[in-house]
Amino acid sequence: MRRFFGGINLLLILGTVGFAVWAWPQLPSQIPTHFGIDGQPDAWSDRGWTSWFLLPGVALLLIAFIGFFRAMIPRRPDWVNLPDRTKLSELPEMARGPVVEMFSGFLALVQTELLLIFGLIQWATYKTAIGRESQGIMITVLILAILMSPILMVVFFLRLQPALDRGRELARRAEAGQAG
Repeated sequence: MRRFFGGINLLLILGTVGFAVWAWPQLPSQIPTHFGIDGQPDAWSDRGWTSWFLLPGVALLLIAFIGFFRAMIPRRPDWVNLPDRTKLSELPEMARGPVVEMFSGFLALVQTELLLIFGLIQWATYKTAIGRESQGIMITVLILAILMSPILMVVFFLRLQPALDRGRELARRAEAGQAG
């Protein structure tokens, strides 16, 4: 799962940045910089590097931060608190693997959600700037942001306990093998 979403995330990053670079020369002098809850633009600014490339830049920084955290989880398990107030570092080392794998896959899925949201906002901004309708895209962004986050949390909690159980079973087997 982690590799699958890693590949999708790479494509989404390349697509978002590539689209921003491609669209830049076509932008008019004014571009929308904010959309209201109804999906309509409610703030505009002059076309500039900051106003156009800030969104993909923030997306890249956020994705890089999550990627850094994903890479650090095996090395710094004390950074992860599990829902039952147990720290990942308190689990036996043999039990951490399945939990780290599950957590890393979950974070890759979160990266995918964020990249989709940022990419759709950039696309809606472009469409609005060139005078085309983008309300449907922005409503899709709102639905993604409101619905996907709770769904991702449900997926996380449904996958956490089996990962903990697999890890504890691995630790029991390792302990039994050393005792025998």
